[in-house]
Amino acid sequence: MKIVKLETLRLPEFPLSCFLLVHTDCGLIGLGESTNQAGTIEGAVHDFLAPIALGQDARDIEKLWNRLYSQANFQGCAGAELRALSALDIALWDLLGKATGLPVYRLLGGKVRDSVPIYNTCGSHGGYRTGRMDDQWFMQDAGTLAEDLLKSGIHAMKIWPLDGLSAPMQGQHLLKSDLMRGLEPFRKIRAAVGGEMEIAVECHSCWNLPTAIRIADALQEFNIKWLEDPIMVDNVDNLAALRQKVNVPILASERLFTRMQYLPLFQAHGTDIVMVDLSWTGGLTEGKKIAALADAYRLPVTTHNCGGPVLTRACAHFNLSTINTIQQETVRAIYRTFPDLICTDIGIENGRIYVDDAPGLGVEFRPEVFERTDVARRESTI
Repeated sequence: MKIVKLETLRLPEFPLSCFLLVHTDCGLIGLGESTNQAGTIEGAVHDFLAPIALGQDARDIEKLWNRLYSQANFQGCAGAELRALSALDIALWDLLGKATGLPVYRLLGGKVRDSVPIYNTCGSHGGYRTGRMDDQWFMQDAGTLAEDLLKSGIHAMKIWPLDGLSAPMQGQHLLKSDLMRGLEPFRKIRAAVGGEMEIAVECHSCWNLPTAIRIADALQEFNIKWLEDPIMVDNVDNLAALRQKVNVPILASERLFTRMQYLPLFQAHGTDIVMVDLSWTGGLTEGKKIAALADAYRLPVTTHNCGGPVLTRACAHFNLSTINTIQQETVRAIYRTFPDLICTDIGIENGRIYVDDAPGLGVEFRPEVFERTDVARRESTI
């Protein structure tokens, strides 16, 4: 089953995603996806991946991963090359499932649970800004947003009302009056739904260490689910110091690539919860290794996912087959657009994501997607 063509798709509905189709000489096609700076990823697929991957056996996933990772190390161990490798790895697992007639979760070890609870990252999405967008809603009336999410069975939400407050002092200081204002969405959620809704707090690494400690202390009364990336993850000792000084769970970090970057974080005891982005850190192959490493430290794992249908489905297979995963990130503003583009249902129902027994990832684009003139397509062939 040799790789004969790498084809990238960029869809206007998903401007941050680069989709990868791996064509083989037996006619099977595997789907992968990576996100952010889609044009850069596209370039890495064709300029970096293609010369190495074309002509190789698509079933040799571990061999290809290590060869490509070693080559990427000439430019450093992260960046566009690793995002492209992640998309390829996801596509190769999809291909292996199609070749064997098995869903990917079976190939990854089988189910450890029948479904995975989801949480909603309260963002907006692309051209589908119809009605009230969740990112505006949580700033204006977070209580009614929480009530709306509960109606669909979602019991956890992620918001970032403090991020905008970091700009005046570049995250070096936060006035008490601004902090009190930034806590208002949390008060509204608790007033509206009490403890029915878990609240995760995203910080996008906006703060320095002392300010992150102040924020964590102020959030303690709201019994938050986690405080995500409050400081940069380039210093694991700082993360460990933060974790030792606060009484809320610390989460880190989708910004780390490969188990080699996660290991120092674990050794420093710098996080309570581990976030992995399969489309950045090396795909399913590396994601499973990171999760196993986290499990050795008895740490739970969750998947970062602000991508399209391929990444969402890959995360579901990963979470179903990994013992220490606890929840899957989803963005309802994004997954509500999936029916227009894919042939199958994504499997989200009543606050959980399910996976059927379809071979591979179980997701395919509608044929009409490939006939559209607004889709950017590029190919590399043998």
